[in-house]
Amino acid sequence: MYDRILVPTDGSDVAASALRRRERGVDVVTAVERGSPWQEIDTYVDDHDVYLVVMGTHGRGGIEHYLLGSVTEKVVRTSPVPVLTVRSGGRNLESDQ
Repeated sequence: MYDRILVPTDGSDVAASALRRRERGVDVVTAVERGSPWQEIDTYVDDHDVYLVVMGTHGRGGIEHYLLGSVTEKVVRTSPVPVLTVRSGGRNLESDQ
């Protein structure tokens, strides 16, 4: 079982809905970091003994992905712990309960 899970967010509504575990009695600690997102995520994982990273992905492909890059993809490639990706397909996360 994972005791410490990091859910990095960008402040979007989809990301905020992922943090509704707080409503289910899960302890949630928040932090705001500045810098390169993927590097800050990896650093936070190391500094806080995180066991799992859960991140959303927009599912961009082709030229859009090439031009914009992907923070999630970079974290998947560099993270020292497992990364679970969740594709935002336009569905509300609460509807999956």
